[in-house]
Formats: sequence, structure tokens, C-alpha cells
Amino acid sequence: MEDGIYFLGPAGWQWVAEVDYALTMQGNDLTSPDTLELSYTNQFQLPNSLAIQRLLGNAEQLDAGGVYPYTLIGARLVECDEIIFQGRAELQGFQAGWKVVIYEEHRGLFDSLADKSIRDLDLSYLDHPWTIDEISARAGATEGICYPIIDYGTVSDGIIPQDTLFPATFLTTVVGQILQEAGYKPAGSWLNDPLLKQATFPFVEEEPKSRDQDWADARTARVTVATAAPTVMFGGKLNRIQPLTVDNRELEGWKDGKANNFNTATYSYVADSTMRINVVAVQQFNIKIDFGTVEVKLQLEKNGSFVEQAYWSKGAGYNLIANKNDILTLDTEILVKKGDTLKIRLIVQKRTTFAQWQGFILNDPDSIYASFIPDPTVHTGDFWPVAQNLPDLTCSELLKSIAFQLEGWYHIDNQRRTVELVSLTDLTNNRANAQDWSSRLEESVEPGVDYKIDPYGRRNFLKYREQDGVDKGYGNGVIGCDRTAAATDVPLFELPFSATMESTRQVNNYGFPLLIETRTVSGTGDNLQINKKSTSPRIVLVEPSKTFEVQTKVLNSSGNVVAATVTLTGCWFARRMQAIQTEENGFSLAFDPVPGQQSEASLISRYFGGLKRVLKRPRVLTVSVHLRPVDIATLNPNVPIRLKGVRVGDLEISDGYYYLNKLNNYRPGSTCTVTLIAF
Repeated sequence: MEDGIYFLGPAGWQWVAEVDYALTMQGNDLTSPDTLELSYTNQFQLPNSLAIQRLLGNAEQLDAGGVYPYTLIGARLVECDEIIFQGRAELQGFQAGWKVVIYEEHRGLFDSLADKSIRDLDLSYLDHPWTIDEISARAGATEGICYPIIDYGTVSDGIIPQDTLFPATFLTTVVGQILQEAGYKPAGSWLNDPLLKQATFPFVEEEPKSRDQDWADARTARVTVATAAPTVMFGGKLNRIQPLTVDNRELEGWKDGKANNFNTATYSYVADSTMRINVVAVQQFNIKIDFGTVEVKLQLEKNGSFVEQAYWSKGAGYNLIANKNDILTLDTEILVKKGDTLKIRLIVQKRTTFAQWQGFILNDPDSIYASFIPDPTVHTGDFWPVAQNLPDLTCSELLKSIAFQLEGWYHIDNQRRTVELVSLTDLTNNRANAQDWSSRLEESVEPGVDYKIDPYGRRNFLKYREQDGVDKGYGNGVIGCDRTAAATDVPLFELPFSATMESTRQVNNYGFPLLIETRTVSGTGDNLQINKKSTSPRIVLVEPSKTFEVQTKVLNSSGNVVAATVTLTGCWFARRMQAIQTEENGFSLAFDPVPGQQSEASLISRYFGGLKRVLKRPRVLTVSVHLRPVDIATLNPNVPIRLKGVRVGDLEISDGYYYLNKLNNYRPGSTCTVTLIAF
């Protein structure tokens, strides 16, 4: 292969140009603990060659209509027949040639996921009817979803209300779907970690939703009639479909959403998908009754069949001086599927065999109108859409949070399309596979040694997001660094999740469940009110082998509230109740043990051994090295570097192992600088 830079075009890898570059490779930078660093090169210039013009579709022209330069393009650097770098190129500007920066593959993956919500994932295969039987059927699940025992604020007398039996989605299921939709698959065993396999996202919103509000707004119609003279009646009968023809006066409140579901020609609302819809219709009229009885019906029809009605009826002697207008309001909800048609019918007639009456039906926007508003709320018995009810997080936020919790970073192999989570602890324990760079050192260049690692201070905090109702600092942790003059407290990172504490209310046959307070109860009796709110995202651990039958209450087919039993899965955040303890699940989501936590290993003790080892004796070594193209091509920042029996400047290095934090300004045939962190 010819030396230079190659771009990935429709015909495969295409040589573009020779380039003068200085390659900088950044590992997971321990000096930036709240980010996942990326590898990159400095900016360089490409000539405006015919090959580049053809490949980029003449993107330099102002009237070019292609995807470039607004899309990253696959790029690789070749030196001495070795691919020393592969990633993506960003075309930053043009002036007699392209200004280019190339990035490591992390940039491509994380950029593509930065704006994608986990709610946009296709998890439809997990959607299910929200019923007691379906909830119980998922007890003991080890993937997909399960229903954990959680108090959402309304547990009373050991009973969990049916409308707060919410599912939790397994973290590994979500991560697997993220990678699949991005075109990658997991490598290594990181998704088989017992803690990750038992981690779930519980529901945390004010109400479960089947759709988002934008979707509902697009299908909302508020319609009325064109102003006309009242319909005068001297007895007789009126039976009509309400002539709702006005849906385009938005300033007056009459509009049809972007989906255009209302048809003014047929006076009908046509559903474009399955939904629950709230229908309100209003009719104003004036009727005087001399004798007999008159009735007025305002009816909802679906596909020509009666569904529901509002009813008015009066008898002899009513409104004899005709000075009173009456208003009839229909307000109901209905389930519809795609293609169903809804219309409003008005019927005015006598109810008795003989009646004498007269009146008029008002025909103006203040007197006749209707609204069709989709209800995005999931109700008991509806289908539960799993993805729509996940926490409000981007895919990128979730992947980064996992790396922070496990003190790791991602190794992305674009050739194999794999993603592997590598931890600093695994690296520091992997001395057997260390790369020996002793012969690569440039001994004549004086090295630099720092005995501190910024920004670490005396106490370094790992935090969960603060949340009302959760004790301040609960679940947080501290990693100490005694060998530093900086007596400061340093926040290393804060997760987008909040910790979760136990409830003070007990569930029969189980104990004290976790509390995620999205509901508060006030008042009693007829004045009882349940206030609802959303809360911050959470992660809880479930034990699939420990399921429990708990009491709930359901509304039966007769409309009566009756007792019922449902099977749920035990869960915890930091402290395990005895009922859910096993020999295998002795771990916790707290960074440091919380009060009362005894046998559960905290996150710091389980995953942060490598960082603790580094901070025990902080040493940062900066040296010059000679590296060949083959060294760069085979460089693996996820294994240690070993230096043994060498003298560099005034330093004598007998034997030591290091983490490669950064490689700076690599040029073929020249020395480059590396930053190594000892452990």
C-alpha cells in the first residue's frame, strides 16, 4: 500500500494524498476522570486533487448538494505498509485544499449516539399488556423486563396499588440494543458481569406514556361549525351528523394537528394508528315544552355504530317563556385502531307519544364544537410500550455512565465492529501481557517525572445525582490520595442517576421495598388526593431467583375494587434484605458502603482497585521513544507498558509497569513523547 491517507468511498478504500502529520494518541485520560477521551491527530492540509473532488462529490463548491463536508468520512493512515491509524476524518474548511482532522473511532460511535435517546430504541418485542397476569408472568426474568417490588409512594397496609406496578428494563438489554442499532456487537465479557446483568432501569416518570406529547399534538383536532342561522323546530325530529367544517382558524383555537386526522368534508375524525382518544362535544339549544317530554342526544359513533352519549330530557312546563339556553356536553374516552372513524351525531325528538314543543338549535362556533385529543397515558389493561417509558437519557450518556461506574473505558474495533469495556483494574492486573518498550527509549533526552496526577486531591468524590427524598451523599464514595500536598476535595464525576433508599412502609411477605417517590398522598376520605411527579433516573439491582407474591387491588369487570395477588421480583440498591440474599449477589450500587451495609461489596471496592493503586504512589513519567510504524499499528493502549533495566537521563529504571496515558506527536523516523502513569 502506498504511504499516505486513504478515505473510504463507494468503491472501498481510496488513496487520497501523502500527508505530513503528527499523530497524537490519547488513552483514557486519567487526568480527565469525568470524560472518555478520544484519539486524534493535529490538523493537516489535503491538496485539491481530482481524486478528492470525485470522492467528495465536489464538496468544496458552494452549491454542492452532497453529504460532505457535513458528514465524517472513514479514514486511515498508512506508513511502511502498516495501517497506523484508522478512524474518521472531519473536513473542517477549504482554502486551496481541505483542512482535515481525523479522529479515532470512539468519535464516530459516540457522536452518532449523542442525540439518540434510549427511548428511540426498538424494544417493541418487549411491549406487553399491562395486566396482573402479564406482570406475574415476568417474575424471575433475567433479561428484557421484570417487575420489581418498589414503593412509588402509595404503599398502604402492605398493599401495592395496581397502577404503581411498574416494570424495570434490564441494562444489558438496553445496551445490547444500542450496539445492535449502531452496527456493533459487544466483545469480551463485560456484559456478563454479574452486577451489570442484574442492573435494571425502573420507571421514574409522572405517568406512563404510550406516545410523546408531540405525537399527541400532531393528532389533536379542535373543530367547530361555520356560523349559520339557528335551526328552528316546531316539534318534529332532528337527526344529523354535526357539520364540523372549521379546523383552520388557529388563532381562534380551531385547528387540526400535523397528521390531519380530521376530515371536514365528511365531518369525521379518522385515526391513523391505535390510540386512546378523549372526545368532547358540545351543543347549545333552547327548547320550550308545553306538554309531553322532549329529549336531546349528543352521541359519539365509531364506524357508524353508537358508542356513548350525553343525554338531556325535560317535560311539560319547561322553559315556557323560552329565556333559557341549555348546553349538552359529551365527554368520553375511546380506544380506536388505525382506520377507525369517529363522528358526532345530534338527535332532538319527543320522548312521549304526544308532545307539544318548539325551540331552536344554535349553529355557531360558541354553541357547537368538538375536540379529539389523543391520550398518551398508558392505562391499566393497555399495551405497555417499553422504550417510550425508559428514563430520559441519551445512548451516549448511558454508555459513559456504565464506564464511569466500572472505572473503565471503551475499546472500539471498527474492523470487527465490536465494543469492549476495559477497566483500569484489569489493565493493572495484566502484567503478564505487558509490552516491553525498554529498547524504544531515547536515553539521551532527559525525562520528566511528576509526583502528582491532576486533578486528584486528598479526597476524590464519585457522586450520584442529588434528589429530594434521598439523603444527601447517600450512595456516594471517596477515593483517597494521601500522597498529595493538595488538601482539596475533588468531584471526579457525577452520574445522571440518583441513589435509591428504602421505604419506611412495609410490604407484606417481603419487607421494606425501595422507595421511588413519584406519588404523594394528601387528605383523607372524599378529600383524598394523589399528587404525581417525575423523578431522576435510577438504577436498581434485581434478584431473579427471589420472587414474592404481594397484595394489590384491582378493578374487576363489575367496576368493584377487589383484592388480588401479583408476583414481583425482589430488588435492592445498596443493602440487601435477608429475603433476597444469595451467595452470588453480594454487591451494591453504592460507591462506598451506606449505613447498615455489611456483606455487599461497594462499587469502589469491586471496580476501582486500579485507580486506588495508581493514587497510592502517584508517578507520571514523560519520556521520548522511538516507535516504528508497526509499533503504532499494533499499539494496544489496553495493556501495560514495561520498562526494565534502562537508564534515561538521570533516571535509572530497574523494573516497572505503566499505563499509557498519551502518545504525542508521532512522526515516522522521529522520536515522539509518551506519558506513562506508574502503578
